[in-house]
Amino acid sequence: MIDKLYKALANIISAIFNPFTIPTLAFLIILYHLPGAEIYSNKVKNILLAIVFASTCLLPLLFMLIISLSPNVNLDMMHHKDRILPYIFSAFSIFMGAQLIAKLPLPKVFSLFMLGSCLILIVLFAITTKWKISGHGAGVGSLLGALLALTFRYGLDLKWPVIAAILITGLVGSSRIYLKKHTPAQIYAGVATSVLCMYLTIYFF
Repeated sequence: MIDKLYKALANIISAIFNPFTIPTLAFLIILYHLPGAEIYSNKVKNILLAIVFASTCLLPLLFMLIISLSPNVNLDMMHHKDRILPYIFSAFSIFMGAQLIAKLPLPKVFSLFMLGSCLILIVLFAITTKWKISGHGAGVGSLLGALLALTFRYGLDLKWPVIAAILITGLVGSSRIYLKKHTPAQIYAGVATSVLCMYLTIYFF
C-alpha cells in the first residue's frame, strides 16, 4: 500500500515537472521577477509565453505523438537511443522559438534561455548516442541554472525561487530513481550538464 502511494506520488511529480513544462514555468518566474518587465504589455507577455509553450511543449509532444504511430518506437524511452529523434526535433523547435522571441521588444535573457535550452538538447543528444542521461534531470537543471545566472549576472534577489528550484530538483531526481527510470549517476549528469549549459549561456552572452 505504501509502495503504491509512493509510486503514485513519484509519477505525479514526474508528470508535473517534466522537461516539456519546465521552460514555461521558468519563463513565468523570470517574467515576474525581472526588473522592468512590468512595462511590457500583456499582449507581448502572452505572445512570449505562447511561443515558449508551443516550441518547448506543444510541438515536441505532437512530434512524439506522430512517431508513436510507428510500432518500432517505444515512448517509454527506457533505452537511450529511443530519445535521439525527440531530442533533435525539440532542439530545432526551441531554436526556432528563440528566433521569434529575439524579435520581440523584450530583454535578451529570454532568447538566451531558449538558446541555452537548445544547447542542452544538443549536448544530451551527443551523450544519448552512447549513454542514457536523465531528461527530467536536465529539465529541472535548466531552471536552476537560469535562476543562478540571473542572480549572479544581474544581481536579482531570487533566493526563494532558487531554493524552490533546488527542492524541485531533489524531488524530481528522487522520483525518477524511485520509479527505476534512472540511476543516480544519470540524474546527477542530467542536472549538472543542464545547470552548466544554461548558466554559461545566460551569464556570458
